[in-house]
Order: sequence, then structure tokens, then C-alpha cells
Amino acid sequence: QDFLQRGEWNVDLVGVMRLTEQRKPFVPQNNVETNRWHYRDLEAMAKVTGAEEIFIDAVLDSTIPGGPIGGQTRVTLRNEHMYGLCAATSYMWYAKFIKRIAL
Repeated sequence: QDFLQRGEWNVDLVGVMRLTEQRKPFVPQNNVETNRWHYRDLEAMAKVTGAEEIFIDAVLDSTIPGGPIGGQTRVTLRNEHMYGLCAATSYMWYAKFIKRIAL
């Protein structure tokens, strides 16, 4: 353990750095007393833990037995192409058949 005190230990930290989230309308409030966090409030989390205001989602390879589980990041992108296509098609139908505009 004495090599840690001398600073002779190199660590590669690989993950996704996250920012503070705004609470969504139907998401419960965070409960600091029971350590339940429903959204990322880095300022409150740092205050409770005494840590810096940094949140990193670790990669799966960094999982430590009995410790933090990496690979929990979920990335989903909203696909709203159908809404735009539907709106454009509706407008063209309206212009062609209701307003009788030549397209």
C-alpha cells in the first residue's frame, strides 16, 4: 500500500463523463437521507459524499468484484423521422387536394 502514498501507481480511467440532469416532470425527487438518486444532481451528490462534482459512467471492463459495476451506460437516440415524414406528407396532401396548389 505504500506505493499508493508515494504516487507510483498509474491508473487508466475509461468511461463517459456525465453532466448534471434537470429533473423531469414525472421523476421523483432525489432522497439524500436514503441515498436514492433518480436523476443526476452532481452538486448534491458531491455535497453528500464529499467528492468533486464529477460523474463518470465506467466501461464494462472496469467492473470490480464487490465494487462498482461498469457498462451501465444506456445511449438511446430518439427517432422522430416518422413524425417529420408524416407532417410533410400531410402538408403535401393538403396543398394538393384541399388548396389545389400545383406541387
